[in-house]
Amino acid sequence: MLVKKMNLVVVSIIILALVTACGSPATTQQPEVPATEAQATEAEGQPTQAEAQPTQAEQGAGEPVTLQVWAEANAVEHWRADGPAEAAKNVTDFNLTVEPLRDEAGWADYKKKVTLAADAGEAPDIVLSGHEDVPVWANAGYVVDFSACRDKYPEYADVIDSLWDSVTWNGKVWGVPQDTEARPMFYNKAKLKELGWSDDEIAALPEKIKSGEFTLDDMIATAKEAVEKGVVQPGYGYWHRPTKGGDFLQYYAAYGGRLYDPEQDKLIVSKGALTNWYAFQRKVVTEGITPENYIGTEFAIWHDTVSHGNVLFWNGGVWQWADWAANYVKDQGGQDYLFDFVGYALQPSGIKGEPGVTLSHPLVYMVTSEQASGDANQDAACALLAKTTTPEVNTKHAVESTHLGILKSQAQDPDYSNDRLLSDTLYMLDYNFYQPNHTMYGPYFDILFDNMVKAENGEVTPEQAAEDAIQLLQTELGDALIVED
Repeated sequence: MLVKKMNLVVVSIIILALVTACGSPATTQQPEVPATEAQATEAEGQPTQAEAQPTQAEQGAGEPVTLQVWAEANAVEHWRADGPAEAAKNVTDFNLTVEPLRDEAGWADYKKKVTLAADAGEAPDIVLSGHEDVPVWANAGYVVDFSACRDKYPEYADVIDSLWDSVTWNGKVWGVPQDTEARPMFYNKAKLKELGWSDDEIAALPEKIKSGEFTLDDMIATAKEAVEKGVVQPGYGYWHRPTKGGDFLQYYAAYGGRLYDPEQDKLIVSKGALTNWYAFQRKVVTEGITPENYIGTEFAIWHDTVSHGNVLFWNGGVWQWADWAANYVKDQGGQDYLFDFVGYALQPSGIKGEPGVTLSHPLVYMVTSEQASGDANQDAACALLAKTTTPEVNTKHAVESTHLGILKSQAQDPDYSNDRLLSDTLYMLDYNFYQPNHTMYGPYFDILFDNMVKAENGEVTPEQAAEDAIQLLQTELGDALIVED
C-alpha cells in the first residue's frame, strides 16, 4: 500500500514515488492515529457534505487499486471486515487488493479512531459503523453521498427496501446496510416450567407479547413470583443489558414514546412515556428482580450468567446467541443447549393491548471522501460493496454471527432459511424501530440515559429524573427538540 502519511514539504517526492511504487500485502494491525486528542464536532454553518460519488473517471480493470476496509467486530463477526476481501474476487471492473482491518477495541475507541483518521486525511476507503453515525459523518464531510453508487449496480436492488431508511439523511442515501438484528426478550423455559407453567403456556408467550396480552407489568409480576418461590435467586428475575446502549429505548417506546419527526427533522421527547420508562427501570430494582446498582456490571459476567440459565427474563440481541454458543456454553452443547431452555419474544409493551416492540440497529458500510481518506477510490469502493451485498457473502455473516439478513433473496437461501434462530425471529422486523438519524441524537441519547441511570439507582425519583432530562434537553438541543405530553 502506498504510504499516505507524508509531510507537505515532500509532496513532490510523493508524486514521483506514485509512478514507480507498488502496493504491499495487507496486515490486520491496528491503524495509526494522530497522537493529538481530537473530537468529531458538528460542522458550523452550512454542512460540508461530500458530493455524490462516483465522480472520477472509472479506472481500467488492469490498474491496481488498494482499498482499506475498517470494521469493529469480534471474532464471530469477522465477515464484517473479511466479507469485502472475499468479495473482491468477483469485482471485474477494477483490479482490487483489499486490506481488511477487524478492530476489537470497542465501539467508542473505534469511532474515535475513525474520526481522528478522517480529520487527518487518513481514513480507510470503506468504514463500517452504526447507522446513527450517518448524519454526523456526512455532515462533517467524512463520507460521500451513496445515491449514484446504489443506482449503478443491480446488487443493491436486493436490499430490503425498509433498510434504506437507516442510511438516509437529509434526503440522500449515505451507505449500504451490512447487517441488522432484533433485540428479543429472552426467557428461561425451564424456570417457567418450574414456576408451574405448562408447555402450552410457555409456547404461547411470544404470541401473547406480540398481541399485548402479556405486558411489562406481567413480566415483573412473574419474575417477582419466581424470586419469592425460590425458582431464581433474588435479583435474578430480570436482567437488562448492563451498560449504555440503545436497547433501553425499547422501554421508552413500550410506553408510547416517540423519538423523531422526520418532516420537521426534529427529535421528540414524550414526557409521559419518559416518566413511565424511568419508573419501570426503578421498579425492577425495588421489586427485587434486578440487583441494586446493577448498571456497570461487566458484560462477561452478564453473558455467563444468562447463558447458563440463572436468570428468568433478560433483554439481549440475536447476535449474542452465536457468542454464547461459541464462547460460553460450547462444552454444554452450544446452540443445542441454548435451544433446550431459552425462548425469545418481542420486548413486551408497557400498555395492555399494544404490540411488543424491538429495536433494530443496522450496521452500514460507508464510502469515505477523498478529503477524509486522501484517496480518490470511491468508484472502486462502490464496486466492491456491490459484490459484498450478495447472499453468497452476507449469509455467511448472518448465519455465523446470528444477525438478520439484509437481502430479499436470503429468504430463499437454504443456508439462511434453515437457520432456526434467524427464521424464528425474522417476524420481529415487522415490529421494529430505529434510532433516528439526526446530528444531535448523540447528546439527546446521552441525556436520556444518564437520567435513566439516576432513576434506576434511586438517586432521584423517576418523575424528577424525567423533569431533569427534559430541562437539559431543551437547553442543549433548543429548536431541534419537540416536547410533547
